Amino acid sequence: MEANRRWIVIGAVIVVVAAAAIGSALAFSGSGSRLVDASFPGYRLIFSYPAAWKRTDWCWIGTSVFPLTLLTAGRATTACQQGSSLTSQTPFPPPQRLGSNGVAAWWFASNQRSPTRLKPNAELGGQPARIMVQRQSTRRTSTSYVNCRTGTTQRFLTAQIQGPSSGISKIKVGAVVCGPDFGRGLADVRKMLDSLRFTG
Repeated sequence: MEANRRWIVIGAVIVVVAAAAIGSALAFSGSGSRLVDASFPGYRLIFSYPAAWKRTDWCWIGTSVFPLTLLTAGRATTACQQGSSLTSQTPFPPPQRLGSNGVAAWWFASNQRSPTRLKPNAELGGQPARIMVQRQSTRRTSTSYVNCRTGTTQRFLTAQIQGPSSGISKIKVGAVVCGPDFGRGLADVRKMLDSLRFTG
């Protein structure tokens, strides 16, 4: 009888510990993966990104390319400067140095017609898209100005999405992901891309 009571107590303790572990895992997962929306009604698109990322919407509009927003999992992003006859506007994306496991992503719209046909390998927001991931050196070059501070290589993801209208012929996304955990950063960027939806 005493042995049975002991096993009942041990079983109850195991259940309580397991429940606490599950509850704590769910709480951690929920707080770590909370998403917020970025909405751009003028360009008829919405997407979601991790709430921990910092966001800077862009202040100047080009003639055929329209910068939308810059997101980063690192330090606060550079504020957008409009530019004037005396000062130049902030480049998009601005030069950045990202820390370990850092991520920076930028979105822009375009009404340029591409001379080459899009070769889709994905669908985003119900539209054909092409997503590519390249390995880059972390060394700054004339064509690479968002760079990781650590490691010798970084991942550069680009996405081109067919736009919802002739006025918005394409949406483009660029992202730099730093290691050592490239997989986590790339997964966050892919979740952001997969959340894209075009509005009416």
